[in-house]
Amino acid sequence: MTIENWLYSIPLKLRSLFKRKRVENELAEELRFHLEQRTEQNIASGMDPESARLEALRAMQGLEQSKEACRDTRGLNLIDNLARDLRYAIRMLRRSPGFTAVAVLSLALGIGANTAIFSLIDTLLLKPLPVPHADELRTLALKGNQPDRVLVAVTYPIFQALHKYNHVFSGLFAWSNYDFQMRSGPDMVHVAGTLASGEYFSTLGVKPLLGHTFTNSDDQSSGGPNGPVAVISYRFWSKHFHRSPHAIGSPLVLDRTRFTVIGIMPPDFFGAEVGVHPEIWVPLAIGGNLFDRVCMASRSCWFLIVMGRVHPGLSALSVNAGLQVLTPPVLHDALPTDWPPPLQKTFLERHIIANDGAHGYTWMRFLFTHPLTVLMTLVALVLLIACANLANLLLARASARNREIAVRLSLGAGRPRVIRQLLTESILLSLLGAAAGLAFAWWLTRILASFLISQPGPGPSFELDIAIDWRVALFTALVAGGSGLLFGLAPALRATHSGIASLLKESTHQLRRARRSVFARFLLPLQAALSVLLVAAAGLFGGSLFRLLHLDPGFHPQRVQLISLDTDKRPEKNAALAALYTRILERIQTLPGIQSASLLWLTPLSGGGWDQPVAIPGRSDLSEDQRDTYLNLIGPGFFETMQIPLLAGRAFNSADTAVSERVGIINQFAAERFFPHKNPIGEHLILDKTPIRIVGIAGNIKYLDLRDPDPPEMYFPYTQKSDGMPSLTFVVKTKPGARSLYRDLRTALHEIAPDVPIGTPKSLQQQLEDSIARERLMATLSLFFGALALLLTSVGLYGALAYDVTRRTGEIGISMALGARMPDVMWLVVRESTFLVTGGIVIGVAAALALSKLVASLLYAIEPNDPRTLLGAVAALLAVAIAAASIPALRAARLDPTVSLRSE
Repeated sequence: MTIENWLYSIPLKLRSLFKRKRVENELAEELRFHLEQRTEQNIASGMDPESARLEALRAMQGLEQSKEACRDTRGLNLIDNLARDLRYAIRMLRRSPGFTAVAVLSLALGIGANTAIFSLIDTLLLKPLPVPHADELRTLALKGNQPDRVLVAVTYPIFQALHKYNHVFSGLFAWSNYDFQMRSGPDMVHVAGTLASGEYFSTLGVKPLLGHTFTNSDDQSSGGPNGPVAVISYRFWSKHFHRSPHAIGSPLVLDRTRFTVIGIMPPDFFGAEVGVHPEIWVPLAIGGNLFDRVCMASRSCWFLIVMGRVHPGLSALSVNAGLQVLTPPVLHDALPTDWPPPLQKTFLERHIIANDGAHGYTWMRFLFTHPLTVLMTLVALVLLIACANLANLLLARASARNREIAVRLSLGAGRPRVIRQLLTESILLSLLGAAAGLAFAWWLTRILASFLISQPGPGPSFELDIAIDWRVALFTALVAGGSGLLFGLAPALRATHSGIASLLKESTHQLRRARRSVFARFLLPLQAALSVLLVAAAGLFGGSLFRLLHLDPGFHPQRVQLISLDTDKRPEKNAALAALYTRILERIQTLPGIQSASLLWLTPLSGGGWDQPVAIPGRSDLSEDQRDTYLNLIGPGFFETMQIPLLAGRAFNSADTAVSERVGIINQFAAERFFPHKNPIGEHLILDKTPIRIVGIAGNIKYLDLRDPDPPEMYFPYTQKSDGMPSLTFVVKTKPGARSLYRDLRTALHEIAPDVPIGTPKSLQQQLEDSIARERLMATLSLFFGALALLLTSVGLYGALAYDVTRRTGEIGISMALGARMPDVMWLVVRESTFLVTGGIVIGVAAALALSKLVASLLYAIEPNDPRTLLGAVAALLAVAIAAASIPALRAARLDPTVSLRSE
């Protein structure tokens, strides 16, 4: 067809599509005109009016036939037929509201769960950064000889050396998250920020909404030509500057340092780290010089994430080859000179690698990639069960519609046309389920996000922006279409398989006992096998969570609140800062409702720790790893507040000061490892060449992770910290029934240190629960999916047996007339289904044993092939199968033989 014909026909097609009624009226009027003209011509030739009209109709081959021929020339038959199929499908579904409701609900749960998990996977793993040509970005890391030892964070000297020797990337930048202190009204508050190198914005290729971004000239220790500068987020601009354009050039005081706002970023820009939404960006050299000089200069402070943009068209092989050349001089320049020779050798043996950076960086990706993959597999199995369930129900419906299908075939409808009609009904069901599933997915993603956000980890708080965007909507549409074809195709083929004569012989009240199709025999074992897998997974993850929840952490978290302070920017240092903490602690202890209070540096199960090898005088048989000890600073009353038993010796007191002898308290595990045959009280441990006298032995507690074995630990009084006092956290145990103390705590703090930001109180119980967020996520969802699988399987089994009873009414009547008892009739009904379900259970158990290693790393204190869990899954499925089969079986046993025989 020529272009001219296309230009002429497209408007006509659109007019026929959107002005159908008018076009049909015009067509009828035109054909009527031609009929009248032919009739008049026939009358003029001598025919009577009636014969003339009949001859005219024969010449035109009938009015309706001519209309159909004209419609065919429009090329809209497919749309017309689809519209008719949809209208017919809607009528058929409305005639069976119960079936429609069950089908839509089953699909909504299956498709919605798949959509929810995919939206999380898309956010964390698949969605590219909202920057130009994101596929050119690479994240750099250091890889050692061991495949699992990959360091993503690097030191500032490594980044400087990378920048110096770079010939691989067109741009290279580094960043580190940082919390600024800023005054907001009467309070000093934290503001999430990022320390970024000069090429951060230019390499990402983003433009500011207003103003401009900083460059290498601004990334100097003393600032650029305009001094210290900052770029702010759209959210910060809206909140603090009310979207005023005069924000550009405004002063901004951060950590008592004056910055000038030079740019405002677009609303959708969050940087290069997924889940982190900084509100302020400042040049890395300025931030490091003002706030963290020690870490910037150190060759052992690993705090920077480095990303680069490769030259367009450069292959991954070329990038890695260039990094191999780059690695030796970079590591040589950044070698930690204070490390012992063995560690320096290990450091120089590492090599720099480039990972895909198109999707940004997030530490959550390393933690949740495997769990989300497992969950995606589980929800796919749930959807398969739902599809098998609906296929079974549609097979029963197709048998009940035999006469309808036979009549349509006898009237001239081809088999493909009837199959298309039946598939339209299936896909319509699937689309309705997908629409309801989107609402379920929206609710489920909020729950999943809460689990992920509560997971403790490094850096600032995690904000997961999950939205049902076009990618998720497309995935949902594909899943819906695929599901409709999956559960609709086999019943449609089965329904049109028999000949017209055989279909017409069957009446709606006299259904012959046809042999089950191979597909129908496959459905029940498939559902049973998948259900065993899902219920076994629920048992494993639920058992793992149960063991963690009942694990003794070594302390009592009930009624314990954690209140953190940020004193890193205080003018007081060391002893003066310790004295400030002491005054605040004494003031807190006087508040009503406080049972006891203390303070510490690193709170248990927070994800952060301080470990260092200690030396034991007189012992050289322990390796460095065996001497590695976790350390912490605490205050008086710590063991009493946390209810950690003090097994021997004494607690710290006011006599333990900066000028007194250095003392420490070790836990029971350290006492047994370091001093196995004598009393440790009064003995010494050497830390950084400083002897520490042991004055007490405390009970073991979980330090970094609830899943880890008890490590050796040693506590020091915070009053003896002389080489830089860190920010500490107050531990407050409230009296039973005490109200919230946050307002009283703020008031007490403002009395002593009004410029110190106070964090939001968090219960120690909540921190303990957050530390097992991954296990709670897996257990909660797997239990839900396991219960859903059992429900769908029971519905499928019930539907299949109920249909079987209806189909075999005559056979059951004959058996009862010949003397069959109620148990015999019940067994007659459930025998075949029991055999099929048992076969599915065997397959499911074998599959669970074969796939058990895939979930082993996600379990705690339970074997992936735990026999009790598998037996429990089998028992649960058998119980559900018996319950689902009992109702049709009882109904069959109560049939009246006379009525049953009359049905034949």
